Amino acid sequence: MTDDTGLLEHALGRTPRRLEGYTTDDNARSLWAVTEWLRDVPGSEVGDEDRRTLLDLASIYLSFMLWQQKEDGWWHNNVAYDRSPEAESVSYDCQGRSIWACVDAWVGLPDSHKDAAKAMFECALPTIGSLDSLRGKCYALSACAHALESERLGLISFKPGWREQLKAHVQRLQDELIGRFKKNSDEAWRWFEPQMSYGNGVMPWALLRAYRVTHAPEALEIGLDSLSSLQAAMTAEEGWFRPIGNAGWHSRKVSSKWDQQPLEIFKLALALEEGALALEEAAKQGVALLLAYEQGSDPRRGAGDARSQGGDRGAGGYRGAGAIRAPEVGIALAVRTETEERQTDDRGRRTDDSANAGSDTRGGAKEKLPAEAHAIEVADYAAQLRAARNRCLQWFYGDNDHGAMMADASDGSGCDGLQEDGPNVNCGAESTISYLMTSALCR
Repeated sequence: MTDDTGLLEHALGRTPRRLEGYTTDDNARSLWAVTEWLRDVPGSEVGDEDRRTLLDLASIYLSFMLWQQKEDGWWHNNVAYDRSPEAESVSYDCQGRSIWACVDAWVGLPDSHKDAAKAMFECALPTIGSLDSLRGKCYALSACAHALESERLGLISFKPGWREQLKAHVQRLQDELIGRFKKNSDEAWRWFEPQMSYGNGVMPWALLRAYRVTHAPEALEIGLDSLSSLQAAMTAEEGWFRPIGNAGWHSRKVSSKWDQQPLEIFKLALALEEGALALEEAAKQGVALLLAYEQGSDPRRGAGDARSQGGDRGAGGYRGAGAIRAPEVGIALAVRTETEERQTDDRGRRTDDSANAGSDTRGGAKEKLPAEAHAIEVADYAAQLRAARNRCLQWFYGDNDHGAMMADASDGSGCDGLQEDGPNVNCGAESTISYLMTSALCR
């Protein structure tokens, strides 16, 4: 589906639709996918010939994005099959996604490709403050955090003033995402918006990606809380993953089952992997275990709504701001640090008085923790998230509502969606990239 000017938007039966053309969106996604596949990870099976092919493709996607980026830093998204720009209003999602792809390529591609990615990011940097869509902001937040961490590790270098500018963007966007969650959430609905619609996984992904830079406990807690809510909403009664249906979305009252998009599976896998990475970072910061409660019990018994209070971590290490529901194991979680005095029996249940004594919160009051609380090691929960990530890939191989193959491993193509009457056999760019990215994440 890729020609010498970029990835075609659709391919009906792998034959291009000449009325559809090209998008910067798809080229940004493809650049991200190529970078992910070129990443040196344990068990990687990318040989020399494949690496050369991937780098050739990276050159195409970078060239397309350079062609479509205007002097003011904004990308034009839609291009007709005859290479002429189509009339459009600005796409903030495309802008954020392109910024992320450029930072990821700048960090992850060889020197031969870094300069183009860095130049486009530098040109787009002034546009970050003008992004006006939540998903666009999530991509930008992840991009800024990724750049800051990579610079700290010596993988890239900044021009004077960039570090301070990127830190300001991370703090502002992280705070906005946390604010969105608090505004729209209550005990029954734990999400950033009144409904789960499209590209849902980018929100917990972005907040957890920011945590690895800011180490803000609330970013970790809300990131994991929202991820758990998304995982629950996307889990069918039979146990397999069911993407939020595009035919009507998911809200407090309704949940659409059909028009399932592979993009939602990829974004869930992305968020699950980021959750595991965030927990590994939390362990480095002193978070040793997570207190677990049976679903239906209240970890803040007698303390009011600690979530809405946004409580502070007290001397005992308990932070009331974020109970995290993990649907696979039927528990709620709250973060404790390794400095807490803790004793557990061989089942992980607490045996010392602090299980019921609680800890200080913002107002100095004691929170009573339920006697049935037991501990889960951070590493164990990270492993659970990665196991769920791997189950995302199985959706493409038939672990879904129709037991249908949604991808062809022999050529890397992916079906466009799962309908009530079966798979949409058109193999579009977005769906194919979603399959390839999920595969890359699960290597």
